[in-house]
Amino acid sequence: MNIPWTTVAAVTGAVLGIYNSLQNLWHRRVRLKVIPKLTAIRQGTFLSNSVDLIHDGFACIEVRNLSAFSVTVREVGFSLDGKQKRAVIIPEPATLLPKRLEPRESIDILGIRSGAFPLKALRAYATTQCGHTSYGDSPVLAKWRKMYPA
Repeated sequence: MNIPWTTVAAVTGAVLGIYNSLQNLWHRRVRLKVIPKLTAIRQGTFLSNSVDLIHDGFACIEVRNLSAFSVTVREVGFSLDGKQKRAVIIPEPATLLPKRLEPRESIDILGIRSGAFPLKALRAYATTQCGHTSYGDSPVLAKWRKMYPA
């Protein structure tokens, strides 16, 4: 049996070329992981939880940069009814945002003045300086929505 090695090499090269192009496109995307949490101050330290409700907790959003490049986070908050209505978290100190995040770096934005989540909070969001918005949800926000349905 005679195998056309030239054809096999050409097909292999074409498949690897397509795979490499898709991988390059994936690495050039802005990827943020947005995690809403409840945070409380216990004995002078911060206790954060993204799974269970904390009785006297206040809203906190963790933003992780999963991109292969630096990203500047401009705004963080909660979307209320779809994408139009938003509740923005004003961080403490107010000069914390905008914040440049290096690859694999994260930041917690604490809403100390706001109390717990807004009543109609559907999910958390983070907007970058270039206008890209990423959304996130967590079990604690889902429990909050069940306790206080819109």
